[in-house]
Amino acid sequence: MRDFCEYSMSLGLHLIPLRRHLFSLFIAFTVAFPAQIAAQVDIEALRTEDPPMGYSGSIGSNVTVRTGNVDFIQLGLNARLFHVDDLSTTLVVGNGGLGLLGRSRFASSGLLHYRKTYLYNRRISPEWFGQLNYDRSQRLDFRMVLGGGGRTSFASGEWGEFGMGASIVLEHEALNLPEDAVHPDNTNTVRWSSFLTLRVVPTEDFVITSTTYMQPAYNDFSDLRMLGKIRIATPVTDKLALTVSFNMRYDSGPPDGTSALDTTLKTGIAYVY
Repeated sequence: MRDFCEYSMSLGLHLIPLRRHLFSLFIAFTVAFPAQIAAQVDIEALRTEDPPMGYSGSIGSNVTVRTGNVDFIQLGLNARLFHVDDLSTTLVVGNGGLGLLGRSRFASSGLLHYRKTYLYNRRISPEWFGQLNYDRSQRLDFRMVLGGGGRTSFASGEWGEFGMGASIVLEHEALNLPEDAVHPDNTNTVRWSSFLTLRVVPTEDFVITSTTYMQPAYNDFSDLRMLGKIRIATPVTDKLALTVSFNMRYDSGPPDGTSALDTTLKTGIAYVY
């Protein structure tokens, strides 16, 4: 589940009807929790309208404080690009960061995510996605993700939106583990991925987003990954925005030397264009 989104998460994509029966996706993905889904600023949650036709996006930076597997402080950069036409919405996300582990060691992370969602009808929108990422602080040398599914928004209005989605995901991971590790250093897993997202807009200057993901292995539901994310966002100017987010991630079968539970607190600023 680690990188779908916020991501995602924070990930998930928000579906809001456009004029003349068009949908455009509003992405709160989370493409990266502690092993990437929490590494992005979900600036799209600030938008009270759909991404416009054509190109739009954001560029930002953030500071992340993580506890659980490691006490970790990271400075990050992130960028995302939307392209919206009459038939689909395309999203490209890039994240990178450099952090300090235990006051003595540096660790880097990076992510590239591509997602395409199609207009099918007013109830459901099919999509597919792919992702590459790594995170040295999590012993993750390489991850590749391919998946597809659908999403829907079943309640929306000026107050915000309530939606859900589901997909099937193929995940490959290469880990940097000691020779005596019990957990395999290379894994290939097929997972079911589902999420619920609630976006509340009390005022034009304040947005609260909550997203919950569940990703069990398709043949073993005890092999489970979960993510909970709460984000608060507010604009500073027409082009600048501040975000604060808190993430909790659970992995029922973590690699050797890593904790089953991680928490992340992040603050960031982004330029929206």
